[in-house]
Amino acid sequence: KTTKADPTDPECNLFNLYLDEYDTKWTSQINQLDYLVISSGHWFYRPVIFYENETISGCQYCALPNTTQLPLYYGYTKALRTSLRAILENFKGLAFLRSFSPQHFEGGPWDKGGDCVRTRPYRRNETIPEGADLKIHDIQVEEFRAAEEEMKKKQGLRLRLMDTTQAMLLRPDGHPGRYGHLQTAA
Repeated sequence: KTTKADPTDPECNLFNLYLDEYDTKWTSQINQLDYLVISSGHWFYRPVIFYENETISGCQYCALPNTTQLPLYYGYTKALRTSLRAILENFKGLAFLRSFSPQHFEGGPWDKGGDCVRTRPYRRNETIPEGADLKIHDIQVEEFRAAEEEMKKKQGLRLRLMDTTQAMLLRPDGHPGRYGHLQTAA
């Protein structure tokens, strides 16, 4: 479950993420669905305050005093695990976990001069997932495997991994211009 840290401030980009709570906006409706796709990843690169047992357990990119700085992977792993648990407990259809789509900026990150100028896909031997992209993918596969074991005990639920990470890494320019927006002449 997530909420904006200060919903009255439109400039606030800090979020509260309740790592052990379901978001009832979607979990209350999943029993009406036949298919469900979980797709996640880049949202977790933002400033977040983590809550567990209704108490702050730490944060990432927040610089709050007296708050433990936790890595991206901490919150991502726990949030994904909670989402998969919600599916296992409340869903009877076909659920897909779509793997992480890597960033593909060349020359640096998007906010440090990197750009998407590629006009043809990479060939398989030209690039591999690495760093944070690989770590997030590995977390997804590990959590999927654990959920898959639990799923075997549940009647009616089918859970599949749609592993698109390598294909998405090979794709050409996924953004029309620097910073993800088409640049127009003034």
